Amino acid sequence: MTIDSLTFLPKYDATLEQNTEYLRQILPFMSNNKIATDPLNFAICYEYIIGRNINLNNELDELIKKRTVFTSELSIKLFKKHICDTSINSLEKINHTLLQLINKTSEAIDTTGEKASAATIHFQNQNKKLENNQGLSEIKAVLAEIIEGTQDLAETSKTLQVQLDESKKEMQLLRQELVQARETAKTDALTGLFNRRAFDQKLDEYIETHKQNNFELCLLILDLDHFKQVNDTFGHQAGDSVLRYTANLIKQHIAEHHCAARYGGEEMAIIMPNTPFNKAMEIAEKIRSSLAQNPLKRKNSKESIGKVTLSIGVSGFKINDSIESLIERADKAMYRAKNNGRNQVMAESFI
Repeated sequence: MTIDSLTFLPKYDATLEQNTEYLRQILPFMSNNKIATDPLNFAICYEYIIGRNINLNNELDELIKKRTVFTSELSIKLFKKHICDTSINSLEKINHTLLQLINKTSEAIDTTGEKASAATIHFQNQNKKLENNQGLSEIKAVLAEIIEGTQDLAETSKTLQVQLDESKKEMQLLRQELVQARETAKTDALTGLFNRRAFDQKLDEYIETHKQNNFELCLLILDLDHFKQVNDTFGHQAGDSVLRYTANLIKQHIAEHHCAARYGGEEMAIIMPNTPFNKAMEIAEKIRSSLAQNPLKRKNSKESIGKVTLSIGVSGFKINDSIESLIERADKAMYRAKNNGRNQVMAESFI
């Protein structure tokens, strides 16, 4: 495993413009809540402002509400708990269990091997007795010892088989836990979509497949319009609800073989393999119009959040495209949708 693929390293891919906007929010937030502006606290507050980690946001809101002093110990605890990918804990647990299982199985095999070696020596000795003694009573005694030794060896083999069967069951459980840990490592906790790391991996896989099979491949970049206003007016929990609602709406409109991901703070992306460009545009328009036509309300108070809209950019894979160039064209199309008034779908520029 290379360093680049380690799941516990946080990854940030916001644009310069997005980070500039985040900075405008982070510094006042830290100052108002008397949080020291050291690198660790900045990382925690950065995660809080971009809103991709609901568990961190909830705990931080509670700490701020209680006016908790942000000590270095608390900062380290928050960073380890919420920013270092929690899947590493699952992997460490699985690794520990696997080592215990290997040790236990090895001990059972060693014990069986030792008993088998001892039985072999015993049988050889009994064979010599049979060669040297021909009296009936002596032969019976030797045969009785051989039978007893054979039974002991059979019992030892049976014990080993039981241990191996138990190990097999435990291995199957570990395999299931590994699958779950992998799913956790590639899923965005807030929206349930793929996270950015998984998105990058999937897009790379689809591009390689496209080069081999030449199927049509499209990419959508979706950005919630005026999302900062939602957070500022109604709070981050309302903003989180909007993100979850949008993610669920996307899932309803895309095909089973499409791949939706949370691309950044309020940005999402959809990879559409085996999809013609006009079909990708059609799906994008359905997502946009469905969200725009349904004003959202806060779940508990039923207070209206109002009309929430999306700006969407669409690009199609071209010969000699890289991941970066495909994303760049979709991103530029999305920003043209923003500049043209928002709440619309824009195709990449073919000029």
